[in-house]
Amino acid sequence: MASNKESSEERQERPSQSFKDGPLPQDTVVHLMRSGTEFLAAMDTLMPRNVMPPEVKVHYNNIRKETLLLFRSFIDSQLKDMEKKKEAPAPRLRKIDLE
Repeated sequence: MASNKESSEERQERPSQSFKDGPLPQDTVVHLMRSGTEFLAAMDTLMPRNVMPPEVKVHYNNIRKETLLLFRSFIDSQLKDMEKKKEAPAPRLRKIDLE
């Protein structure tokens, strides 16, 4: 049992391979954004804000804000990646004269 617990703790400390190598794959980002917006829409349907108790409103507003900040982070990372690819100079061929 202890070895299972230790391995799960080790996994939590190590970043996943996709985070080490750079931005997340496009389909992952799209999935996360869609699921986040679906979650917020479901919450609005489940309990409209005008009938939420005050303490629920506080948590709901916090989760909306964090979800939007998460989306912004994903978009910014994708834009950075696009800019890097655009700025990378193409390898140039040059003629070398041999004597």
